[in-house]
Amino acid sequence: MSSDFRASAPPAGPPRPYRFPEIMRATLSNGLRLLVAENHNAPLVSFRTLIRSGADQDNAELAGLGSLTADLLDEGAGTRDAIALAEHVGLLGASLGTGADWDATYVSLDVLSRNAEPTAQVMADVTFRAMLPDDGFTRVRSERLTEILQQLDEPAAIAGKRFASLLYGTGVYGNSVIGNADSVARITLDDARRFYSGHYSPNNSSVVVSGDISAPAAVKLLEGLFKDWQSREEPRRPSIAPARIDGSHIYIIDRPQAVQSEIRIGHMGVSRSSEDYFALTVANALLGGVFNSRINLNLRERHGYTYGARSTFAFRKQAGPFVVAAPVRNEVTRESISEVLLELNRIRTGEIETGELDDVKNYMMGVFPATVQTASDIAGRLLDMELYGLPEDYFDRYRENIGAIGKDDIARVANKYIDPERVLIVIVGNAKQIREPLGTLGFPIHEMDVDGKLQPVA
Repeated sequence: MSSDFRASAPPAGPPRPYRFPEIMRATLSNGLRLLVAENHNAPLVSFRTLIRSGADQDNAELAGLGSLTADLLDEGAGTRDAIALAEHVGLLGASLGTGADWDATYVSLDVLSRNAEPTAQVMADVTFRAMLPDDGFTRVRSERLTEILQQLDEPAAIAGKRFASLLYGTGVYGNSVIGNADSVARITLDDARRFYSGHYSPNNSSVVVSGDISAPAAVKLLEGLFKDWQSREEPRRPSIAPARIDGSHIYIIDRPQAVQSEIRIGHMGVSRSSEDYFALTVANALLGGVFNSRINLNLRERHGYTYGARSTFAFRKQAGPFVVAAPVRNEVTRESISEVLLELNRIRTGEIETGELDDVKNYMMGVFPATVQTASDIAGRLLDMELYGLPEDYFDRYRENIGAIGKDDIARVANKYIDPERVLIVIVGNAKQIREPLGTLGFPIHEMDVDGKLQPVA
């Protein structure tokens, strides 16, 4: 047999059929929506509560309130204080997590199926019988302030915060999810309790279950546990108020000892409900969303400016940002920005090799099955379905929708949603070393401190 067969990889075969588990739905009289998907591959069950309020409900005065409230949920619930609750969860062999992101708050519990019923009781307690105790609040707020202090030494965190505040101001999405030192110091236990009572209601929530459990039995179990949760008036939904970007601007946050520049380049993106979601997802993967994307190959492989660069469309309930992120050596900061802008322009031309596009789509379709295997995976997808209003067949057709994207689709959405002429460029680095070279780009240059206050340009 000839050894030529070793010279190239065999062609990929057709993707194996995939079908998302059947979903059983129910809505309780208090408005709580239940979703259950059976998955008997392993003796595990995943429970998730989705509260459709997160950091989007924060304001500049109390930024971080939504996520701080979420962090208090496991500080005691039902009849158990924090220590008793942790011990009980440990005896069940379960893992408990709470947290919030931009659009929602989550409670998660994963456990062996034989302990599903007592774990579901813990879920109900943590969701709507949380104690929010004074001592827990003091400790959690202190830990949060320490985390914020630590981030003052993290250029990536500084760049991300300043980019968001420049793009969104002090309104929705403009504040950090965890808040800042001043806002968190202002938050009181009464603030957290008001947030909890105003947003944690069954008609603002969903509970999903996935795994080795009968769907009818799971629905019956949840109905018994959550039927006494009292509904309330749904909270208002504040809207984003993005800044108008007239031409590109550079913002420098000086770090005199820095040997790298942490760069953010971007502008407003689109919401998760965009009809162009799949085309944009493929376009972004091609541009900077995977390791062999154009921006990473340019800055890392071709020029050696960075260990890694990426681009992201942050798909949220409302329009999230489109941003390119790269840490680069100070001396090549200007060149790196020029190359990123070059790639933003090039993706708009539609000049794409067939093999390049096929590689990206094959990768995205190939890794998809690995993201929907476990009970936890399925529960996470159910949360996406609920939060963003995705259709029942969304995950069944995911690979089909990715595979249908062509070169013309890439060019169309790139021209529609990417504008290299109107970008915010945020750089955390050594201002003395990078300021003069950046001036040759021809964009207005501003300097600000780590808190976003504009400083006189030296």
